[in-house]
Amino acid sequence: MGLDMRGLELHGRHIWSREAIARALDVIVRNGLNTLVLHETDLVQMVTYPRSYLDPYGLWRNAPTRRGENAIENNRVWLDHVCRMAAKSGVRVLVEVKEIGFPDEILELRPELLKDGVVCPSEPFWIEFIERKTDEFLADFPLVAGIISSAGSTEGKTSRAQNKCRCPVCAATGLEDWYLGIITALHRATSRHGRTLAVREFAYKPADHAPLVAAIDRAPADVILCSKATPHDFYLGFPHNPAIGRPGRVQWIEYDTMGQFWGWGLFPCMPLEDMRSRFAHAADKGVSGASFRVEWERINDLWSLDGLNAVNLILAAAFAAGAPIDATEACRRWLADAGWPQEAAPWLGGILSRTEAIMRGALYIDGFVFADNSMYPRSLRRAWWGMETRDALHTWDPARAPDLVMERARVATLDRRKTAGRGDGRSSGRRCAPWRCRRAADAALPGWPIFSTAWPCGSRDSGSAAKCVCMRAGAMRSNAATTGPRPPIWPSSPPRSTNSKPSRKASARSPRTPSCATRSCC
Repeated sequence: MGLDMRGLELHGRHIWSREAIARALDVIVRNGLNTLVLHETDLVQMVTYPRSYLDPYGLWRNAPTRRGENAIENNRVWLDHVCRMAAKSGVRVLVEVKEIGFPDEILELRPELLKDGVVCPSEPFWIEFIERKTDEFLADFPLVAGIISSAGSTEGKTSRAQNKCRCPVCAATGLEDWYLGIITALHRATSRHGRTLAVREFAYKPADHAPLVAAIDRAPADVILCSKATPHDFYLGFPHNPAIGRPGRVQWIEYDTMGQFWGWGLFPCMPLEDMRSRFAHAADKGVSGASFRVEWERINDLWSLDGLNAVNLILAAAFAAGAPIDATEACRRWLADAGWPQEAAPWLGGILSRTEAIMRGALYIDGFVFADNSMYPRSLRRAWWGMETRDALHTWDPARAPDLVMERARVATLDRRKTAGRGDGRSSGRRCAPWRCRRAADAALPGWPIFSTAWPCGSRDSGSAAKCVCMRAGAMRSNAATTGPRPPIWPSSPPRSTNSKPSRKASARSPRTPSCATRSCC
């Protein structure tokens, strides 16, 4: 049985391109989806003043109202146009934002919101402000079907999750009550206009996640709970999001098709097994909607629709519709859409089916995220900060905490796994001509950092680089236990040899031993 809400989520600059919107709507219709999600943290601020506080026709004093009302008017016309395009295609539009968001001018009007140099998120004014601006937004855009809002992350302009303000008001306001206040303000506005309100339980840590879910449990019954398939972010292999399956409440899930944490499509990846398990779990828990992200705000002009990862959207749409599908069928549909020979589908599906395991081996260390949004981390400290703090698997699966301790035997095990994973990647490369070797990739894409920037250990091989991180981390752990502070990390730009670069011919004859094997860290 299919899900009621099946959405394609834009989360980047394609929101502002007519060509991209038209293409997204075509993809939505072609794949049996029914919703376009416009995810822009400050979208409401970009199309409202709000008039309850700022006069759009007021005379200029030190600066134009809202620092240039022409931009706001242009954005308003654009959003209305997008909604009309979607309506013609039979597609509804949802806007996804983060709270608390506001224009800077509000701080000029209400300077008491600033306390000790930071914006206080607990002042009662914000509840009034959120309701009024949301009410104005929905009144001005009747074709917007509803709002998906998030208050649990650090990405709003102010939030309790940022933990910056230490004033008495914040100290006296419980985190659960603070979340509930925002949800209630949003709900009063959306219910007044007969629109949908979905609240995301997106939070970085369980300490912020648990009170947010508890607040949603206390919210009005028609508030929808929206959850990523995995806690915090789209990590392959992480446990299922514990918020999925709240009794008595409509729930939607989110899934990434582009690959923020599994390659961005620069190395195509089909997470078929992960996707299958997530949708099976969601079905067991009574989930009734899903949205699929095709881009990310921090990577310009790149989305899954322009590469092989478009296959992932085809897979996700089929799972959401409750239709059977496998790698070969997904590839066949993608080839058909592109006008290419569908006979290649079994071959292409066979290759893409192997990529999930390869990317898990390249970008993760025993399930922990050591890569920085699929990029090699800028320093060793950054890699360990990702594994231990930002993308911390053990905060959601406490049984994994001991696995962060690097001892000699464990480092040797991880070394073997990385070596095996490197072999898997080379084996797949031999089956696919465009990726048959890294030297060919270098030649085809000169100057691309993913191929031409040396790893800190001197190797361009992702498996060798990750292996070097493991080994150096083991040394750091032992040193920290005996000497206290961690040793210095590599600089962000690793030193290069002063010798001239060997020719490709000479490099081809050189041993395949990673250059980090000669370093003291390993």
